[in-house]
Amino acid sequence: MPFPEGVPSVPVRYSITSPADGGPGEGTLQLMPTVPAIRIPGAEGVFTGGGTYRFVDGQLDNGNGDQVRLLPTNIDGANPTVWAWLGIEQVDGRQPRYFYFVLDADAEEVDLGAVQQLAPDLAQYLAVPGESAYDAWRRAGNDGDEADFLASLVGPPGDITAANEYTDEAVTEGLAAEVQRADAAYDPAGAAGDAYTAAVDAASSDAATKAATARDAAIASAAQDADTKAGNAQSAAVQAAAAAAAGLYLPKALLTVDAFMAQPGTKVFGHRGAGMVCPEHTEAAYDYAIAHGIQAMELSVNVDSEGQLWCLHDLTLDRTTYNTGALNTYPSTGIANRVLTNGRVMLGQGWTDQSMVPLRRMLDKYLGKVVLFVEPKGNDAVVPLQNLLATSYPHAPASVIWKAHVGTSFMWPKQQGYRTWCYVDDGSANSVLDGKDSLVDYWGVSTSMTSTRRKEIVARGKPVFSWPVYRRSQRAALEADGVVGLMSSDPVYVRGTTAQATASRWDQQVKESGGTPQTDYNVDAALKFSETGGWVSINRSRGTYGLGRYCPIVPGAGGYRIQIEMKYDQINTADLAVHGGLYLGKVSDDPYEFNTLNPSNGYHLILRHNGILRLYRHVTTQTGGIQIGATDIATDAPVAGQSMTIQIDVTPTTIEARRLGNAAWTTGPIADASYRGGYFGLSNGSITDVAARPHWRNLLITQL
Repeated sequence: MPFPEGVPSVPVRYSITSPADGGPGEGTLQLMPTVPAIRIPGAEGVFTGGGTYRFVDGQLDNGNGDQVRLLPTNIDGANPTVWAWLGIEQVDGRQPRYFYFVLDADAEEVDLGAVQQLAPDLAQYLAVPGESAYDAWRRAGNDGDEADFLASLVGPPGDITAANEYTDEAVTEGLAAEVQRADAAYDPAGAAGDAYTAAVDAASSDAATKAATARDAAIASAAQDADTKAGNAQSAAVQAAAAAAAGLYLPKALLTVDAFMAQPGTKVFGHRGAGMVCPEHTEAAYDYAIAHGIQAMELSVNVDSEGQLWCLHDLTLDRTTYNTGALNTYPSTGIANRVLTNGRVMLGQGWTDQSMVPLRRMLDKYLGKVVLFVEPKGNDAVVPLQNLLATSYPHAPASVIWKAHVGTSFMWPKQQGYRTWCYVDDGSANSVLDGKDSLVDYWGVSTSMTSTRRKEIVARGKPVFSWPVYRRSQRAALEADGVVGLMSSDPVYVRGTTAQATASRWDQQVKESGGTPQTDYNVDAALKFSETGGWVSINRSRGTYGLGRYCPIVPGAGGYRIQIEMKYDQINTADLAVHGGLYLGKVSDDPYEFNTLNPSNGYHLILRHNGILRLYRHVTTQTGGIQIGATDIATDAPVAGQSMTIQIDVTPTTIEARRLGNAAWTTGPIADASYRGGYFGLSNGSITDVAARPHWRNLLITQL
């Protein structure tokens, strides 16, 4: 919607590039003013401004295909006069980036990627006109116009005669005193004697005064010193008694940080509880992790408008709930009764909407039973968290790790006896780490950091934990680099080494542990569940989805069989050669994509919209597949909405694909034993029009 006539605006642009492949980035940019509202001269009402905008082909878009326009921050006569824009950038599912900037009203266009970022201390409040003194006078029961009001402020005149008499009397007395002093001046002897007497009296009085002052100061100093020493002694005694009482009566940690770290093997922590299996930072996510034997988990913390702390990763509610705006603008009762998380969007509509969880509830429930990584995400949450831990949970240092970014202070937690985990940026210099080293117990590195850099940080000599870990293949690479702790949002799967099931239950419409989309924490890449029939699909161009829950497949003596139903709800009549299917035979759960260089070898099966069935090898050295088998297998062309059953048999020496319904619809056993890894998944293959994407159901793994 355009701005009202007469209200200035500045067109802005912003280009982002995916850090993964260098192509156009995907994500959103939320823009909010740092003030609640802005009044513009000549415009009715106030402006709240901003909104959430998506990137289309890497370019910021207002949702209508037009350029985004924003209010400038230096409009003449605007109220308040000092404010800035807050940008919250979410790109390719990575952690949000926050930045502040100003806009010049005279600018023809502004590139947000080049603006100077500001410190976030520009909060101002909008002045609201109050009641005038004249209105208050009328409300008090007085009648009349403004002239009558002004007249009421003038009192009656004074008594001029009395004033003159007073002045005449004072002048007369003053003249008499001056005459007396003048007469004394003409009596030298008398004046000298009087001066001598006055000097003696003054000296005596001064000496007495100084002596009394010195005495009083000495008494006061001694009394103050005694009070101070008594107070110090009392405080020390109280603290000693409190410590002794705490040792006797406060809960003892069943699992301390030191005992947990002394356990052998790689440690797995629940990231956001178990945020890729359950709605993140909810009680359900925490309970899932702990119920499955995870002994450490993360509690991200932010604060509401009343000072209560809640488990929440972002500063705003936009991404993880049905509400919008900063958490610190909501009252506690509103959050408790009206705010629900939107995990159904990414984790399946089978989920029940979850309430947000107060930090106190999780501390009361799990403190001392498991190790907790606690992190204040916003600056305004730091002091409330410190106060809460110090006053209500003085025993927390035994089982809590203070988690924070390398750019924050670790002084308070170390003074209180906490172990500290400092996570660093991929580009953090050694000098930055050196400056924090004395206050850090464990270092944190990301999975996007190069292996070489991770090894350098491991070589510093302190335990290193990594985040975010979604796949077993990531775990293997990190362990090879010397990382000893994994922060995972699917901790049960990442910790495991075996398959959890052999038959699907997609009819429940909930994401399974071990499901690995191409991009994590990304709605577009998530598995989609049909409302009926138990079908699943990937609503993304050439999208794939790993089925780690069923991996690695355990073959019998004769091998194994994958059987699955597949359908196309829409046939691409313009290009019947497009296809979808499965990939399989991979030794790890790294991502797969058709016609792309992939990190590991394997096979893929395709079923075209014209009914052609094929098997291919894919290798790490070329993008295109290598067809195996002598000829294409011509099956009946798929019918929109009609189910087809696919089988793949893998023996120690052969591989065979077939479509059930006709004995001729098979590749026959193909002699090929190139790859026998146990990881597989679903693939949209070459399909870019998601309306023509495949759907799958009723997966079954059996031994041969």
